[in-house]
Amino acid sequence: MLCTTVYSCVHYLVAPQDAHFRALLAWGLGIAVIATIQVSVAALVDLHLELLLPLYPLAYWTINALAAIRSQTPGLVRGPRKKRVVWDLARSST
Repeated sequence: MLCTTVYSCVHYLVAPQDAHFRALLAWGLGIAVIATIQVSVAALVDLHLELLLPLYPLAYWTINALAAIRSQTPGLVRGPRKKRVVWDLARSST
Protein backbone atom coordinates (compact mmCIF):
# COMPACT_ATOMS: atom_id res chain seq x y z
CA MET A 1 0.00 0.00 0.00
CA LEU A 2 2.95 2.29 0.62
CA CYS A 3 4.09 1.82 -2.98
CA THR A 4 0.66 2.67 -4.35
CA THR A 5 0.48 5.80 -2.18
CA VAL A 6 3.91 6.97 -3.32
CA TYR A 7 3.01 6.21 -6.94
CA SER A 8 -0.21 8.22 -6.64
CA CYS A 9 1.52 11.21 -5.05
CA VAL A 10 4.32 11.27 -7.64
CA HIS A 11 1.85 10.94 -10.47
CA TYR A 12 -0.22 13.79 -9.02
CA LEU A 13 2.85 16.04 -9.09
CA VAL A 14 3.80 15.02 -12.65
CA ALA A 15 0.38 14.81 -14.35
CA PRO A 16 -2.41 16.24 -12.16
CA GLN A 17 -5.12 16.06 -14.86
CA ASP A 18 -5.71 12.31 -14.46
CA ALA A 19 -4.34 11.80 -10.96
CA HIS A 20 -7.68 10.83 -9.41
CA PHE A 21 -8.14 7.93 -11.80
CA ARG A 22 -4.55 6.80 -11.27
CA ALA A 23 -4.97 7.00 -7.50
CA LEU A 24 -8.08 4.83 -7.58
CA LEU A 25 -6.39 2.37 -9.92
CA ALA A 26 -3.33 2.17 -7.69
CA TRP A 27 -5.39 1.63 -4.52
CA GLY A 28 -7.49 -1.03 -6.22
CA LEU A 29 -4.38 -2.82 -7.39
CA GLY A 30 -2.86 -2.63 -3.91
CA ILE A 31 -5.98 -4.03 -2.27
CA ALA A 32 -6.18 -6.85 -4.84
CA VAL A 33 -2.55 -7.82 -4.23
CA ILE A 34 -2.98 -7.80 -0.45
CA ALA A 35 -6.18 -9.85 -0.67
CA THR A 36 -4.44 -12.41 -2.90
CA ILE A 37 -1.56 -12.67 -0.45
CA GLN A 38 -3.96 -13.11 2.47
CA VAL A 39 -5.88 -15.89 0.71
CA SER A 40 -2.65 -17.62 -0.28
CA VAL A 41 -1.28 -17.50 3.27
CA ALA A 42 -4.59 -18.77 4.67
CA ALA A 43 -4.58 -21.67 2.21
CA LEU A 44 -0.98 -22.53 3.13
CA VAL A 45 -1.77 -22.43 6.85
CA ASP A 46 -4.75 -24.75 6.43
CA LEU A 47 -3.05 -27.00 3.89
CA HIS A 48 -1.56 -29.32 6.52
CA LEU A 49 -4.98 -29.69 8.14
CA GLU A 50 -6.98 -30.18 4.95
CA LEU A 51 -5.01 -31.60 2.03
CA LEU A 52 -7.80 -31.10 -0.51
CA LEU A 53 -8.27 -27.40 0.33
CA PRO A 54 -6.76 -26.11 -2.95
CA LEU A 55 -9.28 -28.21 -4.89
CA TYR A 56 -12.30 -26.61 -3.20
CA PRO A 57 -12.44 -23.46 -5.39
CA LEU A 58 -11.95 -25.56 -8.52
CA ALA A 59 -14.79 -27.88 -7.54
CA TYR A 60 -17.02 -24.94 -6.56
CA TRP A 61 -16.50 -23.14 -9.88
CA THR A 62 -16.97 -26.37 -11.84
CA ILE A 63 -20.27 -27.14 -10.11
CA ASN A 64 -21.48 -23.57 -10.69
CA ALA A 65 -20.53 -23.71 -14.37
CA LEU A 66 -22.26 -27.07 -14.84
CA ALA A 67 -25.40 -25.79 -13.10
CA ALA A 68 -25.47 -22.72 -15.36
CA ILE A 69 -25.00 -24.84 -18.47
CA ARG A 70 -27.67 -27.30 -17.32
CA SER A 71 -30.23 -24.56 -16.71
CA GLN A 72 -29.47 -22.43 -19.80
CA THR A 73 -29.17 -25.13 -22.48
CA PRO A 74 -32.87 -26.09 -22.69
CA GLY A 75 -33.87 -22.45 -23.05
CA LEU A 76 -31.32 -21.85 -25.77
CA VAL A 77 -32.40 -24.96 -27.68
CA ARG A 78 -36.17 -24.29 -27.43
CA GLY A 79 -35.97 -20.55 -27.94
CA PRO A 80 -38.41 -18.01 -26.53
CA ARG A 81 -41.90 -19.10 -25.49
CA LYS A 82 -44.97 -18.19 -27.50
CA LYS A 83 -46.64 -16.64 -24.46
CA ARG A 84 -44.88 -14.40 -21.99
CA VAL A 85 -44.42 -15.62 -18.46
CA VAL A 86 -46.38 -13.48 -15.98
CA TRP A 87 -45.97 -13.69 -12.24
CA ASP A 88 -49.31 -13.75 -10.45
CA LEU A 89 -48.47 -13.25 -6.80
CA ALA A 90 -50.90 -12.43 -4.06
CA ARG A 91 -49.96 -9.06 -2.61
CA SER A 92 -50.51 -8.13 0.99
CA SER A 93 -52.30 -4.89 1.76
CA THR A 94 -49.67 -3.66 4.22
